[in-house]
Amino acid sequence: MKVVLGLTAFVAAVSAHAATAATLIQTDSEQGALSGFDGFDTRLGTLDKVTLTVDLNKSRGWVVSVPAGSASAATLSWTIDGQWRLRSDNAALGTPLVALTGAGASVVALDRQSGGRDFGFFEVAARGSATFSFDPAQFLDRRVTFNGYDEGQTVGSGDTSFTGVPLGGTVNQLQGGCIVVDGNPSSPGEDFCGSANYTLTYDYTAAVPEPATWALMIAGFATTGIALRRRRRTPATA
Repeated sequence: MKVVLGLTAFVAAVSAHAATAATLIQTDSEQGALSGFDGFDTRLGTLDKVTLTVDLNKSRGWVVSVPAGSASAATLSWTIDGQWRLRSDNAALGTPLVALTGAGASVVALDRQSGGRDFGFFEVAARGSATFSFDPAQFLDRRVTFNGYDEGQTVGSGDTSFTGVPLGGTVNQLQGGCIVVDGNPSSPGEDFCGSANYTLTYDYTAAVPEPATWALMIAGFATTGIALRRRRRTPATA
């Protein structure tokens, strides 16, 4: 009987402290399959907070040109003060912005010729990071996929400035182009113009078993204890 009472007290104590904080973390990337995030399973408990951290490293392609024969290379310094817009398949989450900033220098070989001008391609890059909090109700048993967009990919956005442009030279952004390899530009699509990584965190209070569930557990412990006591009392036979 003491065993049963002890188990009952133990279970009662556990029940009093069963409501504990817990965390679930998921990750996704625009460079993968964009699999999205599983909704919160309400059977786990009560979802208290939802946060999404976005880490960005985005590139854009440009071309610099000069009058033919005026220069063999151009050394350009550039700065970026742009924005990346978060999007999802749930309109209730809105479209918040992440600041994209960057600075650097590019030495561009002007080894291409067309229309009386020499030109060459190069790329610039910007980084950004932000954490957003969302309404937990939008993630209850509902799958969500994020897929943002670098607004600086739009030609004419005006978020990139240059110094060091040679006399008579011009600098123009490539439509969709963002990667330059061996002097050749390519347009793999905005998702693959650098990287965009997501980390979604669910902070929740774990569910507490119902009183009936605790009663069944106590009854099971009690039955097991009684059976063990009876087994010990059974006399051994030669």
